Amino acid sequence: MKYTRTVKAAALASVVAMALAACGGGSGNTADDVKNATLDDSKQVEISFAGWSLKSTPEFQTLVDAFNKEHPNVKVTIHEYSADDYDTQLTTDLSGGNAPEVFPIKNLQKYYTYAVDSQGLADLTSIAEGYKNDKNIDISQYNLDGKYYAMPYRQDSWILFYNKTMFEKAGVAVPDGTWTWDDYMKAAEELKTKLPAAGYDANSVYPTYHHTSWQSVTQSFTTAQSAATSDGAKKNFLSGDYSYMKDMYNNVFLKAQDEKLTVDYNTVTSSKVQYQAQFGTEKAAMLPMGSWYAATLVSQQKSGDANKFEWGMAPIPQNPNVKSESGKPITFADPTGLAVSAGATGDKLAAAVEFVKWASGEGGAKALAAIATTPAYFSDSVTDTYFGVDGMANDELSKKAWQEHDTRPENFVDKKTNDIQEKLKIMMSSILTKTASVDDAVATANKDIAALG
Repeated sequence: MKYTRTVKAAALASVVAMALAACGGGSGNTADDVKNATLDDSKQVEISFAGWSLKSTPEFQTLVDAFNKEHPNVKVTIHEYSADDYDTQLTTDLSGGNAPEVFPIKNLQKYYTYAVDSQGLADLTSIAEGYKNDKNIDISQYNLDGKYYAMPYRQDSWILFYNKTMFEKAGVAVPDGTWTWDDYMKAAEELKTKLPAAGYDANSVYPTYHHTSWQSVTQSFTTAQSAATSDGAKKNFLSGDYSYMKDMYNNVFLKAQDEKLTVDYNTVTSSKVQYQAQFGTEKAAMLPMGSWYAATLVSQQKSGDANKFEWGMAPIPQNPNVKSESGKPITFADPTGLAVSAGATGDKLAAAVEFVKWASGEGGAKALAAIATTPAYFSDSVTDTYFGVDGMANDELSKKAWQEHDTRPENFVDKKTNDIQEKLKIMMSSILTKTASVDDAVATANKDIAALG
């Protein structure tokens, strides 16, 4: 699944907020209703579940089928929305009282707006309480003033995909799990020199690929790795001073463009370069990307849309000056969560609550892992299921990269997040097109974000 990485206009957030306020979601169920909701498996009950792009996104039907095996008297019907207009369409249904009982929250960018005063979303704190001491899942990103209005069922993280075949042919050492960004750049420079001698076209094959259509690549690593804790990274993101991004722009992203280690920003955006094609057809030996790409690569190598080659996953390169308190590699990605409609009551509420409990736990995780989709719950058995998928990279480093990481949000939950991301996107474009120096672009972003109030 590809997650939206660019920020839509902040006006959408206002539309969502007004529509949710109009729907008066809080007048339905209460936190106690959710806490006391108990599914009676002897009763027939039907609930609806929101999804999108059902033909190309099998996770929704997979969850429904697996849940129904355990609860055959609960009929879960999938309501398909447009992937591109999901928030707008869901908001319309929420305001009209027609929303499904269960629906995904695509990322954290709109979570604050949906959850303000619990309008539209049921209070799921009682579900969250059951997972707070479970080391296999991180629910903290949905904590909003001590309450939870969604539960994660997917938690991708950004990792480094690499083509083992290309590395070996070029005679370059593959990632070992300890790389800093300097190590990453040195490997890219070595590949630049040695790939042509190994038979790869110097004009069309690159050492790496930065998908700069998304600001994630250039900015979210930097923010995530700017502090030892997630709270510290959030503080930096909301600080209004983005000087901490300068080094990565100068020493990684601009340098990679200037040395032709990756496709440049203008080409990426004007030609709409697809990261799947760049890596899958061996036009790039490395690819920083979300773990969701593994499922796509496995599928495309089977279908012939990607070349056949040996590949692996490694932890994303690290900032050597910042270590996570957990000792794990620092990366980023928003979770994908499930929410329950505040209007759900009675048996439908009980069924919806049970579905969310199950989907965010080991049962739902195993179902997703079996189709090479990264869940939010990482137990040993879930890991074994995921790496047992035919065609999956299953070496020890790949397993470590997939399972062991300190993942910070890309979109920290705050009312200013949308506006800040919009200004930072402009900053990125100015830097990568060289219409402004790094210093000037950062200064402009600082000034514009300060003006937001």
